[in-house]
Amino acid sequence: MTLKKLCVMALCTFLLTLAFCGVGKSAPEETKNVYHIDYGGLTIDITAPIQAYPGENISITVTTEAVTQIDIEYIYVRIYGLVNATTEVTLSNITHIEDSPLTFHEATYDIAIPDNLSPGLTYGLISCKWDFMDSPEKIPSSGFALTYIKNTALEQLQAEYDELNATHQSVIQENTELKSGSNEVDSTRNLMYIFIATTVVASITVVVLLLRKPKKVWV
Repeated sequence: MTLKKLCVMALCTFLLTLAFCGVGKSAPEETKNVYHIDYGGLTIDITAPIQAYPGENISITVTTEAVTQIDIEYIYVRIYGLVNATTEVTLSNITHIEDSPLTFHEATYDIAIPDNLSPGLTYGLISCKWDFMDSPEKIPSSGFALTYIKNTALEQLQAEYDELNATHQSVIQENTELKSGSNEVDSTRNLMYIFIATTVVASITVVVLLLRKPKKVWV
């Protein structure tokens, strides 16, 4: 009995430990690589969330690596979005590296998404200049798609439509069940009428047979 109690207590302790280990951990944010270049001894990667809502903050990560130490003059990243679907607004001006040697450098930048930002893709421009083996290298401003901003109003309308559609389907189902029940009542009523009519006819037949006098038989 004592051994069994110890096993139960150990199992409970193990389960509680597993439960508390998960407390405070949130699901990892789904990201994707939105920019990659490998040129002139320099590799640049940019990752960002796949989607976000207006009013949220997103984090993008810029990773730069060199095959050997190189001198970076600048690496700039600019992030843009649209307001009213036509007006470009700057969301962030990032100076990733400026006038510095580089072997490896990675940094994460937080970007606030305005409440009035139009649904659709945000986008960025990256430009950089560096020296590799005494040779100047440069990447002119290159564009890339970033994070998709979801349409909150459309999603709300979709949720309301789904709710109304579910209610509509429920009403149709109830109406079908009522009609089915009504048909069953009608069938029962018809059978009852047939039974009554048959009974009446049978009763009349019996009465007529009983009242009919037998003919005299002459011997």
